[in-house]
Amino acid sequence: MQGHRWNFFAPTAMLAIVLTAGCASTPKMPSGGSTVFGKPPAVVQKAALDSLIVAGFEIQKTEPLYVEGLRPHRVGLVVGSGGETVGVWLEPLGDSRTGVRVDTAKSLLGIAGQRNWNADILNEMSKSLGKPE
Repeated sequence: MQGHRWNFFAPTAMLAIVLTAGCASTPKMPSGGSTVFGKPPAVVQKAALDSLIVAGFEIQKTEPLYVEGLRPHRVGLVVGSGGETVGVWLEPLGDSRTGVRVDTAKSLLGIAGQRNWNADILNEMSKSLGKPE
């Protein structure tokens, strides 16, 4: 009897491991220059949060200089779009200037239907903050 239980649980356990590993993605702070907005960090952080929400992301982390959102997978017969995690890093550049860096991390599961959201997030932030410097 125990052999029969293993036959049921082994594939189920493997599927759970694959799905969990496929959902995990961590953005990495991009090197190089940042996009600079002429606003203080608190205002830019609010714009980053709003931009992620408008783009369909669920907020995962909110810190004074970092915001992270996860876009839920759309699952049907095959895993489709979604699953991206976007990180937005803020760098104070004085009292009224803030540098912004955005990175989209894609998960292994459903990567074919995923996209890079960096430009979309920055464009949405520009709607409330004005053009970057």
